[in-house]
Amino acid sequence: MKWQQLRAILWLRWRLTRNQFTRAGKVNAVLSAIGVAAMLLGAVAAGLGGAVGGAFAGAKAPPEALLAIWDGVVFAFLAFWLSGLMVEIQRSESIDLSRLLHLPVTFPQVFGFNYAASHLTPGIVVMLPGMLGLCAGLVFGAGPAMALLVPLVLGFVFMVTAWTYCVRGWLAALMVNKRRRRAIVVWVTIAFVGICQLPNFLLNSPYVRKQMRSGHLDRRTPGQALPEPVLQAHLVLPPGWIGYGAMALKQGNAWPALWATAASCLIGALGLMRAYRLTIRFYQGADGRAEQKPVAPGEPGAPARRGLLLVERRLPWLPDDTTALALATFRSLSRAPELKMAFIMPIVLGLMGVFTHFTRSRHSWTGVPELWTGFVVAGVAVVAMFSFAHMMANMFGLDRSGFRALVLLPTRRHHILLAKNLAFLPFALAVALAMLAGIRFLVAASWTTLLAGVLQAGVAFLLLSLGGNLLSILVPYRMATGTLQASKPKAMAILAGLGTLLFLPLVMLPMLLPPALQLLCSFFNWVPWLPVNLVATLGFLAISGSLYWLLLPMEGRLLERREQIILREVTEEVE
Repeated sequence: MKWQQLRAILWLRWRLTRNQFTRAGKVNAVLSAIGVAAMLLGAVAAGLGGAVGGAFAGAKAPPEALLAIWDGVVFAFLAFWLSGLMVEIQRSESIDLSRLLHLPVTFPQVFGFNYAASHLTPGIVVMLPGMLGLCAGLVFGAGPAMALLVPLVLGFVFMVTAWTYCVRGWLAALMVNKRRRRAIVVWVTIAFVGICQLPNFLLNSPYVRKQMRSGHLDRRTPGQALPEPVLQAHLVLPPGWIGYGAMALKQGNAWPALWATAASCLIGALGLMRAYRLTIRFYQGADGRAEQKPVAPGEPGAPARRGLLLVERRLPWLPDDTTALALATFRSLSRAPELKMAFIMPIVLGLMGVFTHFTRSRHSWTGVPELWTGFVVAGVAVVAMFSFAHMMANMFGLDRSGFRALVLLPTRRHHILLAKNLAFLPFALAVALAMLAGIRFLVAASWTTLLAGVLQAGVAFLLLSLGGNLLSILVPYRMATGTLQASKPKAMAILAGLGTLLFLPLVMLPMLLPPALQLLCSFFNWVPWLPVNLVATLGFLAISGSLYWLLLPMEGRLLERREQIILREVTEEVE
């Protein structure tokens, strides 16, 4: 690749990025520029902080403490990197290779350019200068031998990014099939969350606590500060190589750092070679796709005749157009991978609660007084509802190009909002009932408290629907297929996501008032025969229902005024 060709590709990448900022509006361009400046300042601050910390604190620390410091840095880098990786599980190439194959450039050159450009992420831009700054500080404070940490850190980063790129290419080939893509997105996210929770599960498991009490995990040689199994784990697991190499360099042994650097570069090279082969197969069409021949009616394997479709059914007290739209949206959500991803947080929270109950029986929640269980139940009800907050705050972004059909419908606009909210209700109610049943097992709450929790979930859903409708109208954005993220995130979309998180405390406040009234009446022994929590929750449900019925037509009129803007945002692909 000649310099002129590389310069043209770089100019094309810059032009696409500039168009993305300018077409999003001036406010988004300003906010995006502020975000980029903040990221660069964070990189400079991380580099200077790492250098100062390494020169003064790390240089004076013992070798075992230096190992622990690097373990923390590597863990932060991996958490930062994996969280950014989960934003969009795809190849994430800077420029589509199929658009460059006809140009006089070689395939390895374009592949290398895309590999380098696709990893200019906040995880690299912020964390890598901090790690290199820490290496520089250790060189200044502990001696020139610590300079061997620089190739070790770069080799480790190369290993992680190479295999990440390889996995992205492999997943891209698998996700050509849309049905398979949905399953992969969900299971990869579940696996990521499970891996993050694995240390907590292991440390709190009965086996580890038994071994710690018996002292089997504390086998040390004379003069050794760390247990032998910990050191062996650092030798076997690649994330521990930097810490072990730093500890060995502080002790005057350079061989572990050299061997770890060579192993990291070798493993990274293997990952990059594998990614290159997968990329060639993907663009040559050897991804295993096979066209299915249509099956004629009456032949074996032909679909059987179905009865009444779901969208053909009717709901009581609702007009036919509202019923049809609600059922069609419900069917679409039941097949959407985004909804399956929304179920991940309740599942993980439930598993953590059950695991904590069995591993920490002495400190479990079964001893919580009845007066305080109302607060726990209210919190669980709100958390169950807010599992779908991200989707309900961008309902039209899920429709994408299908929003054109909603614009052409002669249905009243507040009926469209009502149908959208009703489509989410069965899923939210199912999650709330499942989590409240688990709380009944963990906390042993009374049936009146659980019934109050179900009603509190209804109150939270009504308030969340009002807030979600407003955010969906004011800050719409197109969601990438199979993810909960924007296809090309704008600054306003990021602020809308933060606003959704900040909306949680506002909904939590009314939910805490009924159990607070129950606690107050029990403290002063007022009306001990009356379930104050349940009665107060009924009152809040009536108030929130009236508020929803009053404000929904106003939101419908706002939707009617902004539907053309929403149409442009959710149907337009930003290049």
